[in-house]
Amino acid sequence: MSRVTKGPVDQSGSGQAATSTGAASDGDAQLLSAPPMRYQSEYVWIIFFSSMDIMLTWAILRRGGEEVNPMARLVIEWWGLNGAIAFKFALMLFVIVSCEIVGRRRDPTGRRLARVAVIIAASPVVYSLGLLVDHVLLRPTS
Repeated sequence: MSRVTKGPVDQSGSGQAATSTGAASDGDAQLLSAPPMRYQSEYVWIIFFSSMDIMLTWAILRRGGEEVNPMARLVIEWWGLNGAIAFKFALMLFVIVSCEIVGRRRDPTGRRLARVAVIIAASPVVYSLGLLVDHVLLRPTS
């Protein structure tokens, strides 16, 4: 069953009126649309700290340090920097989707989850910065 709308006529000879967008029906538009993300500012911080974690981890590894997270160490051993980036971004995607799912049912709980995720993402960054300051600035090696 097709819906006829006022607007331009389809020139293909099918006899149906063209939709205003020329392509998708209302059902397709609803399928492809998504509600806005709920905790965008928290997600920006999660992405920022996770990205900093990758960069600082790589700086520490290049200076002879070791990855302390056994799962991340395994990923780095098998796939190097590209694997570490993919692993970290997959974790971020999981956290963001989890916050969205929880937040759609219970908004305050979803917001708390997102804020806790920011703190968790920031923790290795603070630790890594401390290591780099200690080993590069306070005890430099020649």
